[in-house]
Amino acid sequence: MPRPQPGGRSAATRARLLATAERLIAEDGVAQVSSRRLGQEAGQANNSAVAYHVGTMEEVILAVLRQHGEAMDRIRAGMVDAAEGSTELRDHVAALVLPTTLHLAELGVPSYYARFAAHVVSDPALRATALSVTTSTPVMQRALLAVAAHAGDAAGPTILTRSAMARHAIIHTCAEREAELAEAGNRSGIPGWAETGEILVDGITVLLAAPPVRRTAGS
Repeated sequence: MPRPQPGGRSAATRARLLATAERLIAEDGVAQVSSRRLGQEAGQANNSAVAYHVGTMEEVILAVLRQHGEAMDRIRAGMVDAAEGSTELRDHVAALVLPTTLHLAELGVPSYYARFAAHVVSDPALRATALSVTTSTPVMQRALLAVAAHAGDAAGPTILTRSAMARHAIIHTCAEREAELAEAGNRSGIPGWAETGEILVDGITVLLAAPPVRRTAGS
């Protein structure tokens, strides 16, 4: 099916479909959102509106990931440049982590992207593709390589597991914080995105820098 050219009413419809998909998946999960439901929730009477304006549901999801990824990479580019030359692991972790929380802060309350991303990367059919989309951009690769290069004793076999732990911490901590803020707004007692980002940077820096503890058999 030929896709409409970008611009005008078609661009607005596509944007509305992506925003609606983001919200529905954040609230209900990937399996609960079909093309038909998405079209209806986005106010489209034509059952083929999603396919016409975006494509399959997988293409919809990847489009949302790319849209937010581009916004975060614009923030990350300056932070990666600023951290270049630093010997402090925390500076490079900050360039990796803080663009996510800064972007979520820009979205306001309520936002949906953190919960959307958590559902998507937890879906067995989407996980590998979603992680590839979110980590393969040139800016993200620079950030990841800088962190790995300064991870000290964590470099080597342990870096893969610790990197996965860090990724889970970022994704699921942000998803939980987003849900808390959506439910309660910015009421006192719930850390905002600035504080959440700094907490994540501190925790991930410690995680990556900690020397491995090798236990002998029976200990």
